Amino acid sequence: MSNDKQETPFFEIADQFIDLANKLARTEGSASVGTALRYAAARYNTFEASLNTKELAKDEAKMTDMFCDDFREMLKVNMQDYILQQAKD
Repeated sequence: MSNDKQETPFFEIADQFIDLANKLARTEGSASVGTALRYAAARYNTFEASLNTKELAKDEAKMTDMFCDDFREMLKVNMQDYILQQAKD
């Protein structure tokens, strides 16, 4: 990732989660930590969705699609960045 992205609060917060995940992975393994992180994100995103709609039951599919689309795009960008970095190394 570019350095300018690392300077924004969004990426600083993400880096704090990544640092914690890396520490936990040393004892719990990356697969367990990755699964737990996705579960935690799903729980928090559900809470976030509940704050953004007065009728979560009615908007559930729309909110789910929105979060899944966001995650898919973020995953795609990070996969591409990682692949490019590996090619440089």
